[in-house]
Amino acid sequence: MTKFETSQVWLSGFTSSAEAKRAGTELFHHLGFSAHHQLARLALGRSLGEADFPSPAADARGFNIKGNLLFGDESGGALLWLALLVENIHKHFPSKAISLDVLQSAVRDHWSRGVQLLNEDWEAAPNGYADFVETLITRRAVLPDDGDTLQPDSDQAATQQSMTAKPLWLDLGTNRESNDPSLWLLNGRGYSPNVAIMGQAGSGKTRMMLKLLAQLREQTGAPVLLIDAGKDELADRPELARELGAEVVKVPKSPIPLDMFAGSDDSLESARDVAMDFCASLDKALKDGLTDNQKPRVVEALKPLLAQRRRIPLADIQKTLEQHYEDNGINEDRVLSSLRMMNQYSLFSPELTPAEFFGKSRILAFGGAPDESRRLALFLLFDALHRHLQTLPEAPMDAEFHRAVRLVVAIDEARPLLAAKHDGLSKLVRLHRSHGLAVFMASQSPDDYEGQSDDYMEQIGLPICFKTNATSTAVLNNMFKARKGLNFAALEPGVCLTVLDGAANRVSAF
Repeated sequence: MTKFETSQVWLSGFTSSAEAKRAGTELFHHLGFSAHHQLARLALGRSLGEADFPSPAADARGFNIKGNLLFGDESGGALLWLALLVENIHKHFPSKAISLDVLQSAVRDHWSRGVQLLNEDWEAAPNGYADFVETLITRRAVLPDDGDTLQPDSDQAATQQSMTAKPLWLDLGTNRESNDPSLWLLNGRGYSPNVAIMGQAGSGKTRMMLKLLAQLREQTGAPVLLIDAGKDELADRPELARELGAEVVKVPKSPIPLDMFAGSDDSLESARDVAMDFCASLDKALKDGLTDNQKPRVVEALKPLLAQRRRIPLADIQKTLEQHYEDNGINEDRVLSSLRMMNQYSLFSPELTPAEFFGKSRILAFGGAPDESRRLALFLLFDALHRHLQTLPEAPMDAEFHRAVRLVVAIDEARPLLAAKHDGLSKLVRLHRSHGLAVFMASQSPDDYEGQSDDYMEQIGLPICFKTNATSTAVLNNMFKARKGLNFAALEPGVCLTVLDGAANRVSAF
């Protein structure tokens, strides 16, 4: 086998044939997927289940998807996909050296055949979606009759049982043309439950977000994690805390009571992953980031600590790095100086498990925290939530495929977090709809989404824009399904533009 790094796989592009792109687009809409990599994975799995190797695809002019998006991250099954593909190639071509080019060709062939097979399954399903799913589960998938089942802990089981799957309609206001109520279904099949609310200061974006949160909280009772990333204004509203049933935490006056590194001691692999997450978060939090020499140094220093300890405070992270520098004769740098500065404040204390912390509504405000400290605390929080959600079963659905909501994360003044392009926030937006997570973000302009990936933008189920002088025409047109530029500067106070049933709507929100 030719040696190549898995990082090369994650950064390389994979594609299907043009015919698979055409047929897959139709199937994509039938199945209600929100991103094309979801259908690609289903197609790969369908083809890998066949006894023979697929014929070569006619061309390579289909969708091009990066490996890290097509297969997911290493902790979420990417290595399993890679192993299945390599094993399949080796089974049919034992003497072939498996290079990156060979892997890309195999993906193209399996993806292209898989779409064809899925289309045949769809056409053979007399009752549409339900029969199609039953066909895949009962006739296409060969599953063991019995086996070990991963049991959720008691906190997780209780949370799962308390969730109710039902349609969740949010009232946005009154349609300006028809004068009818403007309602949006948050959790239908194929819907993304994530909301982006934009508008200049004083336009009503925060008011709209709180209005929708109150409706969702009333309908579901789901905990709300409301983050005021700019000031402390939301934390100073006792009526809001009562309405959400939330505990107020003002950082750094009070630390976030969460074990940010929970689960790191499960295995050496877990310690490595958490150390890498911390390194990436510190890199994004610091104004000038980390150098290529500092990144592996941080990871190697922290892995033993994270593998052996639980409930680790940030001060112990600092001490461990200081000892590593001293033991290896490394001169002090801004990694240590930055952590010393951050530890002048109490950013978090490892008191509660993720299940305990995320199981209750909280309002987190950061008005008194310096920028780098605020960013690090929030990035660690996003990483901790991502890892926690990965351990949970999927949220239940009712017979009409309305998925229950387990948790709502709402971020006011989200612009600096969007600008940082931290992977933790991106993962929350892209990966956890099936776990019952909804993400609401309020920022001043659609410009704040400039440079985000197409997959990220596809996960914004409901864009809402109040008056703004935004200039990023491409972002606006993508969000609001418009071919021509839209004029947001002329919107009246309390009026927003949104997208309902695939069309732009002007709505009087207040």
